[in-house]
Amino acid sequence: MKIASLSTEQAPPISVPLRFFAAAPLFLMLAALMLVSGADNPFANMRTPALLAATHCITLGFMAMVMLGAMQQIMPVVVGSPIPASRLTAWLTFLPLLSGALLLPSGFLLGAPVLLNLAWPLLGFAFTAFIIASLISLERSRAFNATKTAILLSIIALGVAITMGMLLAHGYATGSLLPHAKLATVHIGLSLGGWVMLLIIGVSYQVVPMFQLTPNYPKWLANGLVPAVFAALLLSLLSLVLESVPHWAVIVAQSLFWFLAGSYAVTTLKLHGKRRRRVADATLSFFRMGMMALLCAALFALATLFFSEIDHLATLSAVLFMLGFAMSLMHGMMYKIVPFLVWFHLFRGGIKSGVPNMKQIIPEIWMWRHLWLHRGTLLAVLFAPWWKAAAWSVALGLLLQGMLLGYAIFKAITTYRRTLQLIEGN
Repeated sequence: MKIASLSTEQAPPISVPLRFFAAAPLFLMLAALMLVSGADNPFANMRTPALLAATHCITLGFMAMVMLGAMQQIMPVVVGSPIPASRLTAWLTFLPLLSGALLLPSGFLLGAPVLLNLAWPLLGFAFTAFIIASLISLERSRAFNATKTAILLSIIALGVAITMGMLLAHGYATGSLLPHAKLATVHIGLSLGGWVMLLIIGVSYQVVPMFQLTPNYPKWLANGLVPAVFAALLLSLLSLVLESVPHWAVIVAQSLFWFLAGSYAVTTLKLHGKRRRRVADATLSFFRMGMMALLCAALFALATLFFSEIDHLATLSAVLFMLGFAMSLMHGMMYKIVPFLVWFHLFRGGIKSGVPNMKQIIPEIWMWRHLWLHRGTLLAVLFAPWWKAAAWSVALGLLLQGMLLGYAIFKAITTYRRTLQLIEGN
């Protein structure tokens, strides 16, 4: 592993990221229950309360938990500047995010304005605390690398996306006369195409070579891709929001964004082909599946521009981006990062013998089972908008994945605690 260039001495306590990681699988199970809460197929209409609630369970409860937890570790280690008051910042972020991620989907599902009005201030507070702490950390950092640029731009996208989301939630609860369609376009675009996409790309620059033993990303791509994706995303959103923009400009702007996203996927797959270790690896397979899903999401999104009369292309693109691309990579990252954190914090604590290796912390067989379960879930996604049984299969897949991932993280935490007790008792 290429850890020599990382500022590992500034890493936060292991409890800081692990509390986020431990909570995330619970929201996959909750999303599954919300999908089957109604009698109709939730994927048949993107505006059904069940799909809206499940989507926010996944984006806020799972994805945001994973990403904010990872950022607590990435900022001091990769950027070289610790999060200010890391323990306090973690609690100020975690508790309101947990509460808001429970309240907001419940408000959508039940049609309860009071829950929405409780949720959006909590979520606004959580993300504001995180953004302020991250910006302070970035301002103090002396690092100049592509990952830092990606983090900065992703945080800017997150700030605007959260503002739009708060306006939408408030408007949904109060019935305010707002341009909901335009606000939703900006909110979704900056949340997924900005915050999620840019951060994943930036983290990949470190994680892929370090954990997957590949060559580094080409410098020209690492330095230019994230700013180009951010610029293309802004052009795409402007073309969609402004009514006077001709359709050909929308096609050009969105095609540019998806071309850049596809370039990232293709480059990553090529790096995987050059990796030094050819042994089969479940976490690598999660990454490869995520890249293939990103390419499929791009194809469905572009097809929507030319064949808008075909139903559900946009739904498939969005679901493949979230579940196929983002979730696949987050599963792969967690199965690498969590065992590494347990091993690293035991070793850094002065323990030189009796430390379990990473494969003992989370057995690889569990990763392979999860991988095949995730593949089955994504296969069901392709038929879910038309076939109710497939939609129910997606829900079952999410439920089982949440249980399996939750068990794996619980096992890692108990391994850490048990190893400490055994060694301290001797």
